[in-house]
Amino acid sequence: MKKVIIIHGWEETPQGQWLPWLGEQLREKGYAVEIPQMPHTKNPKLGEWMETLESFSPDKNTILVGHSLANALIMKYLERPQTCIKGAVMVAVWDWLFQDVKEFHETFFESGFDYEAIKKKNTPTVIVNSTTDPWIDFERAKKLAGKINATFVAVENAGHFMVRDGYAQFPKLVEIIENKFI
Repeated sequence: MKKVIIIHGWEETPQGQWLPWLGEQLREKGYAVEIPQMPHTKNPKLGEWMETLESFSPDKNTILVGHSLANALIMKYLERPQTCIKGAVMVAVWDWLFQDVKEFHETFFESGFDYEAIKKKNTPTVIVNSTTDPWIDFERAKKLAGKINATFVAVENAGHFMVRDGYAQFPKLVEIIENKFI
């Protein structure tokens, strides 16, 4: 069965932003969908988030969808030798530690990422970033796609893909999932 795990970002919940809408759209198309509550979302730790993700047993039929900080978790998951998933869609992604939130994100970024391990796995991956994200340098995010052999999708003027940016719904993600991971 086709399975999608949608992972929220820092200080978020499974009910936030476009996540519940996407879950409903995919369920209607026959996907089994999980939107887990990640632990300690105001002060997240990579180890705890990884345990939560692993508890949903992603496998070769699973697509991971992440928003914001969840993408660092997905990259850490993908670099592990034993993981095998159908694909990943990472929305509003970056691969560097922001100094102004270092204390909250450090465990996700402190050891960097093994780009070669991610690339070698050849897991179909799509990165979706906005040209106007207030926090993420668009060009740096675009370079990340090359580092891990991901497809890069630029969305004009979408901010950080939040409700306040007009993203309570996100039809482009349904399109990507339906077309990229057949």
